[in-house]
Amino acid sequence: MARLKAPQRREQLIEVATRLFAERGYEATTTAAIAEAAGVTEPILYRHFSGKQELFVAIVRRMSEQTLTQWRALIEGTTDPAEQIRTIAREFPAQMRRLEDAYHVLHGALAISNDRKVLACLREHYIGIHAFFVTIIRDGQASGQFRADLDPNVTAWHFIYTGIGYAMTSLNLPPFDGADIEALIGSVLGPLLR
Repeated sequence: MARLKAPQRREQLIEVATRLFAERGYEATTTAAIAEAAGVTEPILYRHFSGKQELFVAIVRRMSEQTLTQWRALIEGTTDPAEQIRTIAREFPAQMRRLEDAYHVLHGALAISNDRKVLACLREHYIGIHAFFVTIIRDGQASGQFRADLDPNVTAWHFIYTGIGYAMTSLNLPPFDGADIEALIGSVLGPLLR
């Protein structure tokens, strides 16, 4: 096997760690297992990451960046805030499938981790997503499309909590009857509209 350059090896280790964290959970995955699955020794892994915490942080930050970049691209040129939210929500199931392992890592750690650095990283991720939605909601309020009496911060957290629930159930269980995405979008967006 050809020797990878540092940036390529780093990406390989992130991909392998993502898969193993998704399969086994963050807590149960060791750096030795990650190194073995990547076909390297632990000292090679430690040249790129100080440990599995740093790998976890890299996974979540990459996922955050990919998510926000994709969402911005999806709504580019769309000035209607309600349509921006609909567009993102319609694409969400496909995004979850593309980033399925990363979502399993994120939600698994969210559910069981007590690691302060891991939890701080998760908090950073959700604060970034929150800020993204707050901007859209405020734009909708400024244009008169969304109710002015609603707190954009609370509404953005409502979107996030709904997304987490949708992602956790749809990634782990067969589809539920009546879980039509358009109906779900309407139930979340409806109370916001004037």
